[in-house]
Amino acid sequence: MLFICSGPAYSHTEEATQQFRSASAAFQAGDYQRALTAFESALAQGMSTPALHFNIGVSAFRVGNYARAETAFKEVANTPSMAGLAYYNLGLVELKRNDPAAANRWFSRVEGATEDARLRQLAAAQLGDRQSPARKWVGFAGFGVGHDDNVALVSNSDVLGLSGKADNFAEAHLSLSTPLGADWRLDGGAVLVDYQELDSFDQFGLQAGARYRWFFEDWVNDAGVQLAYTTLDGSGFENRRALFIQTGRDLRDDLYLRGRYRFSDIDGLNEFRGLTGRRHELSATLDWTHADWDFGFGYRFELGDYDDASLSATRHVMSVEAEYDFAIDWTLLAEASRRHSDYDSGANGKERRTELGLALTRTLSSRWQAFVRYEYTNNDADAVEYEYTGNRITAGVEATL
Repeated sequence: MLFICSGPAYSHTEEATQQFRSASAAFQAGDYQRALTAFESALAQGMSTPALHFNIGVSAFRVGNYARAETAFKEVANTPSMAGLAYYNLGLVELKRNDPAAANRWFSRVEGATEDARLRQLAAAQLGDRQSPARKWVGFAGFGVGHDDNVALVSNSDVLGLSGKADNFAEAHLSLSTPLGADWRLDGGAVLVDYQELDSFDQFGLQAGARYRWFFEDWVNDAGVQLAYTTLDGSGFENRRALFIQTGRDLRDDLYLRGRYRFSDIDGLNEFRGLTGRRHELSATLDWTHADWDFGFGYRFELGDYDDASLSATRHVMSVEAEYDFAIDWTLLAEASRRHSDYDSGANGKERRTELGLALTRTLSSRWQAFVRYEYTNNDADAVEYEYTGNRITAGVEATL
């Protein structure tokens, strides 16, 4: 579906218009390199129309310059009336790059972007030609580096340790999930955080679990077990065993409700033996989709009962997040939460923690994306030694396996 577009009736310099005409003639004659050069010259002379960018994309595609074709078609996609055509051609670009997964991602966006029946049929045919058997497992991996201006250890909201110092860090995480029969699934993962100088805050964790899914009318339900082991600076921090049950359903096409209960049995290790005990968590989340926005609103209730009464607390957490997709491959995420803790020990009193986050993500391919994240924390506590503020920034890459 690669063809030339005529130029719309915009006002341009005479030189730009002449370059566009020369490029169109060269294209019709099959001289795609000369056409590309002339179209680029028209762009340099101030002409910037969807038709011009489309023709640059087509010419670049014809000469094998797929990077330039991709850039041009993405520019075309910013014009709603031409977005479907741009998505289809971006799919063709990815096929030339031998990346069928990325091609399918573009072809799948055509139907929602155009009413052109022929274009939708072409995209559907492309998708149908490359259908593959469902994968037996899925995975997610990420790596990032960053800086924290007040390194703090926060492990599942149970205990807070403060350094009062800044440090650089690297972090990596991996998660895998695979089906076990029709209704069961096995999950596993690992996470590593390594600080450049503050080794006592280095963390490593392993987790594994299994869950069972069943359906009841419009409700999707899961129940499962989770096991986790965490270390600090190479020494054991805690063992955790958990049971959970959760459910969710669509309230309407753009609204999804989820509920979850989890019980955790914890063994604190080494100097953290005071963490030995139990924790109950009850949460509800409402997800709302509106145009290019995704919103999430959540509430969580926690009840922790540990051997060390100074760590036992009742907590309420309110959270909100907003995610916005823009400029084809970019996503902006904003998050905010407010946690109120009431400790069993009168000496610790109450804590009020505010957390804010902002993340910018750029899709690189069907599997890879790059990100930059900023996090701000303010902990207001009756016990003055636990009052602090912190800023943390991370940049890295993530991949769907």
